[in-house]
Amino acid sequence: MKRFLVTLIATYFLINLSAANKAVYNIMDYGAIADTTILSTNAIQKAIDECAKNGGGVVWVPSGNYLTTSVVLRSNVNLHLDAGSALYASRRVSDYKNHKIKVGASDAEAVEVILIALNENNISVTGTGKLHCQAVREQFRREPQLAITDFVTGREIDNAIKYGADYRTKYRKVPPCPGAINFTDCTNVHIKDVEVIESSFWAVHLQWCDRVYVDGIHIQSSSVDGVNSDGLDIDGCSNVMISNCVINTGDDALCLKTTRQNNETRPCRWITVNNCILTSSSAALKIGTESHADFENIAVSNCIINDANRGLNMIIRDGGNVRNVLFTNIVINTVRKATFWWGNGDAVWLTTQKRSENIPSAGVIENITFNHIIAHGQSGVRLEGFDSEIKNIRFNNFQLFMEPENAIDKRARNGFLFHKVNKLSMIDCEVIWNKEKTEAAWESAYFFENVDKLNLVRTIGEQAPNKKYPAFRFKKVSDMNGKPIK
Repeated sequence: MKRFLVTLIATYFLINLSAANKAVYNIMDYGAIADTTILSTNAIQKAIDECAKNGGGVVWVPSGNYLTTSVVLRSNVNLHLDAGSALYASRRVSDYKNHKIKVGASDAEAVEVILIALNENNISVTGTGKLHCQAVREQFRREPQLAITDFVTGREIDNAIKYGADYRTKYRKVPPCPGAINFTDCTNVHIKDVEVIESSFWAVHLQWCDRVYVDGIHIQSSSVDGVNSDGLDIDGCSNVMISNCVINTGDDALCLKTTRQNNETRPCRWITVNNCILTSSSAALKIGTESHADFENIAVSNCIINDANRGLNMIIRDGGNVRNVLFTNIVINTVRKATFWWGNGDAVWLTTQKRSENIPSAGVIENITFNHIIAHGQSGVRLEGFDSEIKNIRFNNFQLFMEPENAIDKRARNGFLFHKVNKLSMIDCEVIWNKEKTEAAWESAYFFENVDKLNLVRTIGEQAPNKKYPAFRFKKVSDMNGKPIK
């Protein structure tokens, strides 16, 4: 026992000695100035480069506000934002000359980013400081829509025109338009505790990275005009763990993508998301729309979706497939937002639709399970296989509360809507209509259309309060034995 204690104490001191000797590079020692009128970009970059040259360590950003453009993070460097510190993105377009990069697709416009890394290993951004992108946006009026060119958004605009809703007022970014973090093709990436404020573009974009750990970060952008301000985008990454994050954004809060860059694309796979709170004027958690490669083996658990235009969302358009996804223990609250935002207040929306007729298939959605979900939505749950198959879907213990819409262009019709789904199981599911504030447009609790192999067990729901349609409606539907259900 005595020998064990001696060994334990010695180990403790060795660990702490190692930590104490870890190299720390203070950006102020390299000329950084805590003044948001003077650029500290060169000083921050010098500290990072010196740290990497000497084998790695911590680049320390002490308390204070610093102005910067783009800096490049190197292998084995931990950029630590101390409490009370903030890196502010410059609002001068001229400061970003030769400091723009392609983010996402290779045909995308080059944008500004505060922190960049390419082909680096063992990189991290930590601390309770802030990355403030200082987004500026302006309102404008889009041209009237004369024809529906895209069924995904076109029918929503068509409906807005029908009801006289304003679909033309929108917002756009005012250059420069920096995001906060863009890491591409990196390994062993850690982002912990930092706060990202008012990004003009995708706030944190991780593309083609392996072994990614995102923990306890907070991302915030305007819910009114925060166009293109995705929170956390995981793009063609593998072995990803996302935990304990609070993300509140105008555009998608948490999005999995598989974009194409220089004719190369990689799958999104082996991903966990847990203990997060997500809010968005678009989708809280989305897979797609950029879907050039597959999405596989994804687990989302113990999350809260609040005040989102869409809750759980898959939009597959580019030929990639979605397989083996589990959603469990999730509370959802969805509401309608301004007409220009994508979304109908859907608790869940899964769809396949080709972006172009030049691709053979939009992609398949299969092996998806929703388990222990409580949803309050101004629209319900929709699974719509327009161009490709949606198959092997399970809803277990799903409770849906249909709430009245806070918009004049009414869109909600049914609680659950299924169109072109093969092998669908619903066990212990329920639809509850709000009977105090009803909508005349409400139809059925469940509407099944072109559904093969339907299994319903202890699944209940009443007619909508207007009683125009039956609670359960079937159109071209068969049971698990292939017999028609009417």
